[in-house]
Amino acid sequence: MLKGLLFIFFGLIGFSGYAQGSSLDSPNEFSSAFLGGDSLSVIRDLEYSVIEKSKVMIAWKTNGETPEFIVIERSDNGKKFETVSVLNHLSSKPVHQWIDDSPKKGKNLYRIRYSSKEGVPVYSKTISCLIDGYIFFKFYPNPVDHILIVRSDSPIDVIITDANGKIRITHPRISGIQTLNVSALEKGIYVIRFIDKLTNTISQEKLVKN
Repeated sequence: MLKGLLFIFFGLIGFSGYAQGSSLDSPNEFSSAFLGGDSLSVIRDLEYSVIEKSKVMIAWKTNGETPEFIVIERSDNGKKFETVSVLNHLSSKPVHQWIDDSPKKGKNLYRIRYSSKEGVPVYSKTISCLIDGYIFFKFYPNPVDHILIVRSDSPIDVIITDANGKIRITHPRISGIQTLNVSALEKGIYVIRFIDKLTNTISQEKLVKN
């Protein structure tokens, strides 16, 4: 009984926090997203790989008796997790894998939840991966005369540069719907960049000033 309580106590301490990784170029290699200190954990060596640039495969090993079932959870902020899969009747094979066919664009965090023998919920470490090339934003009208409207679901920095690469307008932390006064810009073609610092993603479009 005492050994079981110590298992739960130290296991919960060991599972706090998360390790971050980045997307991989090779679909057959796993990122090193494991932190030490889980020698008492049933789920260990949790890793991920981005395949086909739009799917996430996570893999893990089991240490000791395999849980009756596990729950795979996903989050985009590390605070609120949602259940994306429940796996039952796992075999005792050395490595387990699961593929997320529809991860969210941007940051995805994964963890595995299972129950200890005493019925206490236990969580694996959390791994973080990035599905690149996405910032949800809109800007209009284009061409623009005086006022440019920018809409974004998450905070982004907006930078407008001219044909020579000189920064003409910058506006940090735009979220929701914002207006930019571009009256000072001369008639011509510009580049508007959208930077999401949370996911380290940059997107750019052509902006025409009337």
